[in-house]
Amino acid sequence: MALTTPVKDSVDAATLNLREALAFAARTEKPITIHTLTDILMRIESLEHMDELMSKFNGPVTERTGL
Repeated sequence: MALTTPVKDSVDAATLNLREALAFAARTEKPITIHTLTDILMRIESLEHMDELMSKFNGPVTERTGL
């Protein structure tokens, strides 16, 4: 099950805003702020990939050979 359209749209908007904030922070903020923004951005971007991965594990079980 993929992310619903409203959720995906909101996540995409958040990603865009965080990238913009990170660009400004890189010029003026302390390293901990940059690190935290980067961490949040990485977690948000991995959300859709994790959702796809979980969908594969929750899908129908195929016959396994050799196990």
